[in-house]
Amino acid sequence: MNHSEINRGRNVIYNFLSKSLWDIPDSNYMSMFEDLHLYIFELLNNSDNEDLRRAGETIMIFRKDNMLQEEKSQDEVILDLSKEYTRLFYLGVHSVPVCESAYLSPMKAYMQEPWEEVKKVYAENKFMPENKGNKPEDHISFELLFMSFLSQKASIEAEQNEYSELTYIYQKQQTFMEEHLLKWVDDLCEKILSICVKENSLYAGIALFLRGYLHEDYKFLRDMTL
Repeated sequence: MNHSEINRGRNVIYNFLSKSLWDIPDSNYMSMFEDLHLYIFELLNNSDNEDLRRAGETIMIFRKDNMLQEEKSQDEVILDLSKEYTRLFYLGVHSVPVCESAYLSPMKAYMQEPWEEVKKVYAENKFMPENKGNKPEDHISFELLFMSFLSQKASIEAEQNEYSELTYIYQKQQTFMEEHLLKWVDDLCEKILSICVKENSLYAGIALFLRGYLHEDYKFLRDMTL
């Protein structure tokens, strides 16, 4: 098993999912989407996980109906996605919270105990995301970016044959999943899917991708830390 290559792939996927839910998409995001689409489709379509297969089908339909239409410019695609992102996460009647505290804190409010906990984990691992803006550290994009950050470190350790440190990183990721991501991401994804009505919704595809990938990656981490 080539752990360096595996973790390069994990880094890419977590980074893509993080950027997909970070904010209203721009031309840089669309370029990343196009650069990665073949890799993503291969991963999703060859999976035995139902969520990942459905994600592949949904994202493929989105690309066919939007990116591959000659009469539709990239600016028009971005405008449509911006409207959907805003409706889902900002202004909709049933807008979806994207921070852990809103799901797990007793008050269901932002910047509560889970926020304090993830900030501590980030500090312990010297994880300092750039361009934070006004988003809390327990925003889904930050938690996914933290997994990307650790996957990149794992790839480097594997290249240097530092397998004890590699295992330690896997243990950190498993713990972070158990104590944070896996406790709330299923609810997040279900809320997104309940609001997305179009079969070609990119965000429905991203929600299925996120839910399926987290559960499959957790199985990988659990096997690596036995």
